[in-house]
Amino acid sequence: MKKYIAALGIIGISLGVVASTAQKPQPGKKTYKGKAFLAGGKIATGKISKKQFDSLIAYPLAGRDTANNERPVVSFMFTYAERAVYEDSTGRPRIMADYYGTESTRGKLTDDWVAQIRSRSKQGDTAFFFDIKGSYTDSSHTRFPIEPITLIITE
Repeated sequence: MKKYIAALGIIGISLGVVASTAQKPQPGKKTYKGKAFLAGGKIATGKISKKQFDSLIAYPLAGRDTANNERPVVSFMFTYAERAVYEDSTGRPRIMADYYGTESTRGKLTDDWVAQIRSRSKQGDTAFFFDIKGSYTDSSHTRFPIEPITLIITE
């Protein structure tokens, strides 16, 4: 009888430990309350042609909340990784990336950034939109985090 009570006690404690750890949020994991897209709301993370990227980069990001309602994107961070061939200290060629970054508080890139990115963009470069904030239309002060976008430029 004591064996059964001990076994049930161990099982109960094990279930309690599993239940308590399952309820805790994972540290460092951010929860997003929406998705972002390039203008038109069709292109999110993935590959994009140079022609399409250059035509859409000037427009504001489009956002959708968890209820799939369109919401304006009010700010984001942007980083552009431009791939190029460089020589290392021994004279060997290496493909490396130069990183350029800016912050947008209007939901789109400034005209000078758009012009620079269009003139530099080529196959293999990557554009990162992160720390994206959407706004509920009923209150301009209520912001919510939106999933980041990573775009790899193809031919």
